[in-house]
Amino acid sequence: MSQFNPNIPQRKPRLDIYSALLAASVLLLLIGSGWIALKNIDITSGSGNQGGAFEYVEYKK
Repeated sequence: MSQFNPNIPQRKPRLDIYSALLAASVLLLLIGSGWIALKNIDITSGSGNQGGAFEYVEYKK
């Protein structure tokens, strides 16, 4: 029951290198995914069709 004893000083958890690398990689993954999604929306919305990201192209022979 030492967690309820206020006389014992508690240590604050330190951020180790692996937690920092994990946080940085997740942040970069989210930023990259958002950037790709915005570029995809920008490319597909400029053509005037309502197909969105998937556009049906009919090839003629």
